[in-house]
Amino acid sequence: PSGLAVLCTFKFGSIEMGLEAKICSACNVKGLGLRGDDLQLVPEQSLLQLKSWDLQIAKSLMSLVSIAVGINDSQRAEIEALYLHGFDYLGKYIAKKIVQANHI
Repeated sequence: PSGLAVLCTFKFGSIEMGLEAKICSACNVKGLGLRGDDLQLVPEQSLLQLKSWDLQIAKSLMSLVSIAVGINDSQRAEIEALYLHGFDYLGKYIAKKIVQANHI
């Protein structure tokens, strides 16, 4: 949820920005991070327990941005977990997402 919150802040601005949010968030930001269909790539031992802060962020995102945030089994994955497939795997993963325009 934290990574998605950062993406939304860049894309839409923040509440603290007030009316300036529309001016400052005019760039076309894309998110290349892990999505639900990518979780099969993450080794189970790399999954982390969701903390109460993660759940709070997910609830906030669902109410503010009207997006679906998947909370499965109270666990989360970080993109760095893909390094377990080899040091160059993460770079190849991101390059493939860019080429296929597989982003948020």
